[in-house]
Amino acid sequence: MWNIWRSELRMTVRQQSYYSFLILWVTVLSLLFLLQSSAPSLTGYTNMTGTVVNVALYIVPLFMLIIGSFSIANEIENGQWRLLNTYPLSTLSYISGKIGGQFMAQVIVFTFSYGISLAIGLLSGNGFQEKWLLSIYFFTISLIFFFLIIGVTVGCVVSTRWQALSVSVIIWFFLIMIWPTALVGVLGLVPYSWIAPLMKFALFANPAEFTRVTLVVSLDAGSVFGQSYDTLVTFLESPFSLVVYILYFIGFLILTLLFSMFMLERRKKR
Repeated sequence: MWNIWRSELRMTVRQQSYYSFLILWVTVLSLLFLLQSSAPSLTGYTNMTGTVVNVALYIVPLFMLIIGSFSIANEIENGQWRLLNTYPLSTLSYISGKIGGQFMAQVIVFTFSYGISLAIGLLSGNGFQEKWLLSIYFFTISLIFFFLIIGVTVGCVVSTRWQALSVSVIIWFFLIMIWPTALVGVLGLVPYSWIAPLMKFALFANPAEFTRVTLVVSLDAGSVFGQSYDTLVTFLESPFSLVVYILYFIGFLILTLLFSMFMLERRKKR
C-alpha cells in the first residue's frame, strides 16, 4: 500500500496540471478574500462565507471526482492495472494507496494555496477570525476527502477515461446542481409526517450536504435551516457531535472501499 501511496503522490506532484490547481485556488480564494477588504473582520456565517461555500461546492467535488476516477480508469485503460495484478498486491492495498496518495497531494496544494490567499487578504487589511478560517479550511478538506473517494470508486467501475469523465459529471450534477430540486420533488410526493425523517436521511446520503450543514452549525448559524432541522442542529452543536462526524467519515470510507474492492475483484475474474 505504501509503495502505491508514494508512487501516486510522486506522479501527481510531477504533473503540470497539478500546479494549475495551485494557481486556480490562489486566484479564486484571493479574489474572495479581497471582496471583503472594506469589512473590519470576517466572523460567523456572512454573505462572504456563503460565497466561499458555494464556490467550493461547485469546484471541489467536480475536480475531485475527475481526478479520483482518472487515477484508476487510466491504469485500467492502458493495461497497467493488469500488470500490477501479477504482483503480490491486494486490492485493498491498491485502492487505499491510490486514495492516500491523491488525498495527500490535493491537501498539500490546497493548504499552500489557502495560506498564500490568506496572506494576501491580511495584507489588504482584512481581519479574519481563527474559527472562521478553520471552518472554511476543514469544510474544503472534507469535500476533497469525500468526493475523491467517490471518484476512485467510479474509476473501479468504469473501463475508460471517457466513461470516468461522463459518470463523474453525472454524479456531480446530481449531488451538487439538482439535489435541492430533486429533494423538493420527492418530498412533495410523500406524506407530511415523512418529510422531516427523509430530510435528515438525505442529509447523510449526500456528503456535500452533510459538510455544508456541519459548516453552518459550526459557525453558530444552524437556525437558518428552519424547524425541521431543530433537533438535528441541537445535537450537532453538542459535544457528542464529534463522534457522529468520525463515525460518518469512517463509515463512508469503509462502504466505498468495500464496493470498490468488489468491483475490482469482479473485474479480475473476467
